[in-house]
Amino acid sequence: MSRYNDSSAVKLERFPVERVQNQTEQQPLEVLESKTSPRVKHQAVPYGKYAVMIACVFAVALVIVSSYMQLASINLENAKMRQEIAKLQDEEHALNAKKEQMYNLSYVEDYAENKLGMVKLDKSQVNYVEMDTGDRMVLSAAVAQPEQAGGQMLDVLSQAFSAVLEYLR
Repeated sequence: MSRYNDSSAVKLERFPVERVQNQTEQQPLEVLESKTSPRVKHQAVPYGKYAVMIACVFAVALVIVSSYMQLASINLENAKMRQEIAKLQDEEHALNAKKEQMYNLSYVEDYAENKLGMVKLDKSQVNYVEMDTGDRMVLSAAVAQPEQAGGQMLDVLSQAFSAVLEYLR
């Protein structure tokens, strides 16, 4: 099966190997000199950036906490207002019930009789007035006879004024 007595090793003399020449021999290395210092400078840690980022995170947290505080105070005011509204609605219902009671006819009669000392009318105390003459219209003398209106004008005005006063009573 195998030519090498079951050995998986291969003799390297059989294959030609090209030797890699050292690169340092072919190209010389150039040394770049630093203009500031001959030492290698380490990169500085950006503490300023970290401080700004921490300050921003702290500011955002402060804003969130203050907004939660405002929300809590508004919720507290809301709860107080709801309690006051409920109290005022109860008072409104009580006042409406009292108003209904006061406009009740039996309550009014009871109050008039017991508190004010009033009594109901008897049939003998009722007086009826009947007018048989009906409606009529009377023309004043000033309108009927304009030539005599000069002296009677004052009388007509006083009668009209007294008629208005009687109407208003």
